[in-house]
Amino acid sequence: RRARVSALALPLGRARANALARRCQDALCDAPNPFGQAVYVLLVLGGHKSFIDGVQSVHLHSLAWARATSGTFTLALATWIVVCCTDPGVITRENNDVYLAAYEYDDVVYHRKECRTLGVAAPARSKFCTTTKRRVARFDHFCVWVNNTIGANNTRWFLLFLAAQTWLVTYVTGACAYAVWRDLRDRDAWNIVFEGYTKRGERRTIGNDPFDIGRRFIMYHYGAAVLLGVFCAVIGVGLMFFLAYHIRLAATNVTTNEEFKWDVVRDSVEMTKNSKAKVDDTDANDNDGAPADIDWDEIMKNKYDRGILNNFLEVTFPPVPTPSMWRLPCARETSAP
Repeated sequence: RRARVSALALPLGRARANALARRCQDALCDAPNPFGQAVYVLLVLGGHKSFIDGVQSVHLHSLAWARATSGTFTLALATWIVVCCTDPGVITRENNDVYLAAYEYDDVVYHRKECRTLGVAAPARSKFCTTTKRRVARFDHFCVWVNNTIGANNTRWFLLFLAAQTWLVTYVTGACAYAVWRDLRDRDAWNIVFEGYTKRGERRTIGNDPFDIGRRFIMYHYGAAVLLGVFCAVIGVGLMFFLAYHIRLAATNVTTNEEFKWDVVRDSVEMTKNSKAKVDDTDANDNDGAPADIDWDEIMKNKYDRGILNNFLEVTFPPVPTPSMWRLPCARETSAP
């Protein structure tokens, strides 16, 4: 930020440069904005055009491929729109009591406290989203790609969105690889003879010189398919790990926000254990006056984990359904108490 301010200070003056830098940071990092959504749309539509022009129209002409491509890209965009426009489970003064009854405090990660914005008790597993200025039930995170908070009522759609994007890049990667392989096979490209000789005195072919002739031949004839396929493969690896991570969270009934909270709890428990180890075994209490025989396993148990099936059912069918699943993206609630 200091570098940005220094670059702007000469033409604008330091005071104006600081104000402009703060406004840019607030607009791009601390408030809902469509930048991530615009990048997503450009990537998907640009990828679609590149795939149609450089791969499908050249190498994959059948109606089945056209239908598969249309269905895959439509599914990806449809799930994205759903996550953009669904209610994450916004808590208001009117529905706060319902969420308090639905989510009990575990007295480990969540303790009863007041939401200073709404002026009411904050339900367990909820968090005030500083980006959208809303308290969200079972808060997970704010996703810039959909410009919306992920919470109790749209986690299911977010998982579907991740699965659809993972399938999209996997489909494009596989289609590009298949298109290149099939055309090479149909050309009998492995036996095409090129100018020059190998070190062994043989005429150069893709078969006996794949890293030079083969690479140049493939990039010349299939450059669009190779570049698009490699790009989607790299994105696909990241998406697969991200999808697997969120499936694990759903299976154990933990949110991304709670993962960080549990890390803090584990660190606190380890510090307490180390402190208690220094206390004499005959002393019934530690230095803080807590009982010496604490059941650490019970403390570290996730009380919201009700088994894999029930956990997935809770994600699929939230305990507090909203009157309407649709909501204006990042519509803000009244913040004054």
